[in-house]
Amino acid sequence: MVQYRFIELAKQGNSKSIATLLNGTLHPQGINARVSAVNGWLHILLESEELPERSYIVDIVRHQLIELAPESIKRVKLLIKRYRDDYATWGQEFDLKLNSSSNLIWHNFDDNQQHGFDSEQNINNIKNRSWNHLIISQITLGIVVVILLMAVFVFISKMSVR
Repeated sequence: MVQYRFIELAKQGNSKSIATLLNGTLHPQGINARVSAVNGWLHILLESEELPERSYIVDIVRHQLIELAPESIKRVKLLIKRYRDDYATWGQEFDLKLNSSSNLIWHNFDDNQQHGFDSEQNINNIKNRSWNHLIISQITLGIVVVILLMAVFVFISKMSVR
């Protein structure tokens, strides 16, 4: 009964249940799946010591998800990386609402230059955005401190006049 409820949760798009089902298939091969569901998208990150054969792993995940047919999931973004890497080595996107006999158009994004996944450039962009957010936060904090100090000064001067 518990397993039935678990599968029902996965069919409803529960990411933890989907991750557990995928891990049941992938763990014996040394692959760990992390899953999140956002706005009709299922994001799957597969991690392993060594990269598995691409078409094989995509077929396994795709087949299992088509069989499961989670209600709220329309598209899947599958990423894979080695544990020691900071970023995914490759990924694929596919439409989950197509039936299993449909030809799926794969959107590959392992070609860093063609698809804008240049790691060095992305790292620099993230660092620059983080730095800008930090500077804006520090300026905002400074303004708030100045306003509070002015309020304390006005309060103290009003109290000393009485």
